[in-house]
Amino acid sequence: MKCELKKIEELSGRRTSVYSVLIDDSELTLFDIFIEENRSLHLSEIKDMVQRLKTIGTKTGAREQFFKLHEGSPGDGVCALFDLPDKNLRLYCIRYNTQIIILGGGWNKTCTCFATRQQTD
Repeated sequence: MKCELKKIEELSGRRTSVYSVLIDDSELTLFDIFIEENRSLHLSEIKDMVQRLKTIGTKTGAREQFFKLHEGSPGDGVCALFDLPDKNLRLYCIRYNTQIIILGGGWNKTCTCFATRQQTD
């Protein structure tokens, strides 16, 4: 498997650079795929996430309080963009200090399809 980081210029700014991952020869990053998979059912949440990421990139930096830390396996650095309990989507990333975010994918919190998919992979 070949992986490459792609800077997301429209989310990056003077405070934080935002990247996502391209896998193999895909033209879409993991973040692009996440948006495409969830746009039709959760457009307002997608817009909110994108706006928060723009604010992080240009104004605030990737402050720790904007993320749920320790969301992955111990030591892997995976966190989630902070969301409210009534929201449906969760976006995972890796945060390096306040200056770099690497966006992965996510899923609908109310759906068990991720756990099922992960077990069969």
